[in-house]
Amino acid sequence: MATQDVIPFDAFREQWLEDVRAGQPSNVELGRRFAHKLIGQWADADDAAGDFVYCDGSGDGGIDVAYLDRGDDDSAADSNVASHSWYLVQSKYGSAFKGTTTLLHEGQKVIDTLDGKRATLSSLAEGLLERIVTFRNSASEHDRFVLLFFTEGLLDAGQKQALDDLRAIGRNRLGQIFDVESISIQTIYQRTRT
Repeated sequence: MATQDVIPFDAFREQWLEDVRAGQPSNVELGRRFAHKLIGQWADADDAAGDFVYCDGSGDGGIDVAYLDRGDDDSAADSNVASHSWYLVQSKYGSAFKGTTTLLHEGQKVIDTLDGKRATLSSLAEGLLERIVTFRNSASEHDRFVLLFFTEGLLDAGQKQALDDLRAIGRNRLGQIFDVESISIQTIYQRTRT
């Protein structure tokens, strides 16, 4: 892409959010649309793959969307072991994201869910948790599950530290299979520039 063709990030973000904001969606619907679009582009996958579970709502255990990445068959050939990852998405669009406090609170909620410490889950979340427990019990050292925060922009240093803290808490309670990452519109923007 030539230098003169580069769209500034602010313009890219506004264009990217057009269909998320279209009509008069509720705050819940805005969050769902944001998560749906971001995971589809980030994972380069669509709902037809059947590896998406949408749980957002009351009793979701902190998991808005879960995505099972079954790994790359090419990388599996090198090690003779396929790696699989469950991405457990916590989508924070607009005013739903209040920085470090949001990350720590929502992250703790997901860790509690995965550790069986949340009694009130929706039927969708219960079904997902059952799949994740089965996955965890049969996981190899190549498998993992990742708490993935979706935000509009990149995290600052304090927010990245909160992710490190959550990673330590999660690994203490759930093992080395647990990880934490963040993805944003800016992540997608940076991909378009390479």
